[in-house]
Amino acid sequence: MEYIMNDVLSGAIVPVLLGVTPEASETAHRMYRQHGVLSHVFCDRIPLASRLSLCMKFHRVPTTTGDVLLLQALSDFADQLGNADLILYLIPCNEHYTNLVWDHAEELERRFVIADRAEMDRVWFGAASAPLGEVTA
Repeated sequence: MEYIMNDVLSGAIVPVLLGVTPEASETAHRMYRQHGVLSHVFCDRIPLASRLSLCMKFHRVPTTTGDVLLLQALSDFADQLGNADLILYLIPCNEHYTNLVWDHAEELERRFVIADRAEMDRVWFGAASAPLGEVTA
């Protein structure tokens, strides 16, 4: 799989989001506002409203073959950036992708920094928000 990588600068953090969800969209917008970085979103479909976003670059990966194709796409993406001084920060944006990441953590950790559960909650819901189901004191 080929990706155009002229928008990635050496020494930068590269958010890699899995799935098209409201959390992914908000995370990409927040990363762009706060850090000026473009998020790369791997998903099975690209919503029409999101296609015009300037802070997200979409990489469509069909889900018909299960996890194999997504893992290969992530591997190819990391390989293309392998020689650059980058931090590939992997953030799953729904339960399915969270489970996929934990199931393949050993393989993915070779190339990506994976957000842990506390970090995912912070990224998904913002620093001042509590995750769904939790009560703040």
